[in-house]
Amino acid sequence: MNRVLWIDLIRVTGAFLVVMSHTCRRIADGFPLNEKGEEIVSLTWLVTECFHALSSSVAVPLFLMVSGSLLLDRTVEVVPFYRKRFGKVLLPFLAWSCVFILCLWFAGRGLKDGTPVTWFSAIGALLSGNVCGHFWFMYMLIALYLIVPFLSVFVRNASKNMLIGFLTLWFVTIVIFPVLNIFAKDTLGIEGIVGSSPPLERGWILYSIGFFVAGYVLKDIVIPKRWAVIAILAWFCLALTQVNTYLRGTYPDSSMSFYLTLLGKYVLLIVGHPITMSFIAFLGLRSLGNIPSSTSRFTQVIVNFAPMTFGIFLCHNLFLIPAMEILVKKFSLGSGESGLIVLFVIPALTVFFYCFSAGLVYVIRRSRYLQALFAP
Repeated sequence: MNRVLWIDLIRVTGAFLVVMSHTCRRIADGFPLNEKGEEIVSLTWLVTECFHALSSSVAVPLFLMVSGSLLLDRTVEVVPFYRKRFGKVLLPFLAWSCVFILCLWFAGRGLKDGTPVTWFSAIGALLSGNVCGHFWFMYMLIALYLIVPFLSVFVRNASKNMLIGFLTLWFVTIVIFPVLNIFAKDTLGIEGIVGSSPPLERGWILYSIGFFVAGYVLKDIVIPKRWAVIAILAWFCLALTQVNTYLRGTYPDSSMSFYLTLLGKYVLLIVGHPITMSFIAFLGLRSLGNIPSSTSRFTQVIVNFAPMTFGIFLCHNLFLIPAMEILVKKFSLGSGESGLIVLFVIPALTVFFYCFSAGLVYVIRRSRYLQALFAP
């Protein structure tokens, strides 16, 4: 099978960032709290939140955009598309969900909301997404696949200006309107001056469709290598805007606090929004992956890992969650004194869990019977 390097690069990067995001959140479980139940700002908090912002803000959008670039650029027959897609997605999702449920039952632990594992609660968990936190993405992906045949007709018949107009309206609705509402409330005391944007948990379908269309629009844009590197650096820098919260807490009564609050409340909500960062990351990775280097070791690593990324996403929390609970408790990784330690620990643990999960997926793919169930 011929591989497309830039698609493989985005997939491998997206899966890596998912693992990093979940590693960060497990360290965050160990953050000390003040008397109000709020996380205490410290160097550990700052480092962990920067890694989390770098990863969580773009991981899922990258997957959605690369899916849109692949699925929307072709004529789709409804029944064959559903049969092929759901065969590749639904079966391994159900198989890994059952593995998670069995492990929770064996370990004497409850489901995501703490419900004890029984036959009836397990079936309810599969239907409601109550098995494990990261499986929410699968329910969203399945819903998106249902509308792909119809969405592909729209994008293939729409003009370039119409698609750009759609993305502009999407960006304004998701990003600009909430900022205008905050500004109106702070300055005029008026709420909902431009209508309230629905929270992502209620408006996630619009949020996700936008990334699908964006992947289709941006897939043919290749920027020069030096600008691709700058785009990657810009994505990293935007993730570091978490320092704004830290500095506001450090200088609560100074003029610096006023400007940092202004920056954090309005400017960074736009330029540091996940949509903005995802576009920058996609363009950077898209262009870096367009550089022909089929014999390089880096290319071979990307090509070898790419077919396993879906399996890595599904199975990594099976080991990451219990291992991180032990590590955070034993080494107090969430404490304020571990700031410089987590700077190195988070990337190291991410690589470990990523490679460990990839190893399991590789073994499964070597078995004809296991592959048919867990990684078709």
